[in-house]
Amino acid sequence: MGKLVVKTAAITLACILAVALLLFGVFSLFFPSVMMELTDRMGMDGACASYSIAQYKKSKKVDDLAIAVERSYHAEHFEDAAVYGKIFLDSEEFSEYCGRLDAGMSSSEQEMLGDSAQYYAGITAVSQYYIHSELSIDTAFNALNDSFPAENAVVFLSFAAMGKEDKPFCVLILERLDKLRVPEEDTEYFAEFQTFLSGFCS
Repeated sequence: MGKLVVKTAAITLACILAVALLLFGVFSLFFPSVMMELTDRMGMDGACASYSIAQYKKSKKVDDLAIAVERSYHAEHFEDAAVYGKIFLDSEEFSEYCGRLDAGMSSSEQEMLGDSAQYYAGITAVSQYYIHSELSIDTAFNALNDSFPAENAVVFLSFAAMGKEDKPFCVLILERLDKLRVPEEDTEYFAEFQTFLSGFCS
């Protein structure tokens, strides 16, 4: 009798686990946004980043793409951040999306966080750098658009390289900076940053 009870309990538990796994698979496949929210609440950054990519693949919406890039970067899934970041930067909706973000910020938020387009270009360039992609410098400098605003993509990339004590790479950035012609309103910040980076490389 005891063995029958144990066997029945084991079968019941196996059935519950099977149903749970089936539901998990269904939600993962058909409702990645639900899984993204769930894993985010549980502090599972890596899984959340993966589900954010699944959600973008399902929806193809630029808002979901931006979330996927940012979550992948912060979860240190740099391969994904680099790949989807490049897709985001090349998207026809990129400028419009960043414009919407910037328009919704207060002046203090803009001063602290900087320009959204520079931020996304920066984390994409840094991700490319971390996976040893030769695209990183071009990605950062292409984002400048003949300006040198505070907290720009080149600054993001430079600090990532300095964090790794990568002087040869910083020298490459300096060489590109020497060729820049920035507008008058950006010259003071540009000169300060160039001097700072030169000091690191010396």
